[in-house]
Amino acid sequence: MSTKMTEQQLRVWQNFVLLAETVHREVGRDLWDDARLTDSEFTVLAELSMRADGTMRPSQCARAIDWDTSRLSHQLRRMEKRGLVARGRGDGSDGRAATIALTDEGRAAYRRAIGPHLRSAKRWFADALDGDRLGHLDDALGVLLEHVGRTAESSTPAAGGDARRGPADKNQGQPARKP
Repeated sequence: MSTKMTEQQLRVWQNFVLLAETVHREVGRDLWDDARLTDSEFTVLAELSMRADGTMRPSQCARAIDWDTSRLSHQLRRMEKRGLVARGRGDGSDGRAATIALTDEGRAAYRRAIGPHLRSAKRWFADALDGDRLGHLDDALGVLLEHVGRTAESSTPAAGGDARRGPADKNQGQPARKP
């Protein structure tokens, strides 16, 4: 397979990268200005909020949001200092297992952030697209996500090694929570 891209492919790739970085930065800036949460905090709180009891193992959370455990551990330490999450030990069959739990403050912060976050995503992304363009983009993104999922799956070592998953597995069939 050739690694050369056509001029159009290169231009579209560069625009895609620029757009993704810009929208991510601006939505993150709005999230901080409106709700005093970082994008990373919002991501973790969103994952915990989807659990009925707001609790899960850190390794489960890391897999669900496609982060390595080291990144999550550092993020959890910062969030615990802010009172957004609490770390503890499981009370089930393995009481030694570490858990993370959404605090009342974390749940309230997430609830306060949802509206501003969605308004920001609309402002920086959805407002630019009419129905036809949104439909075409949805189709194109679906094709890309399937391709990336297949490609990641075929490049993941069969035994033990890499924990990469395809984007379709990332949210386990749930709609994306953030742009």
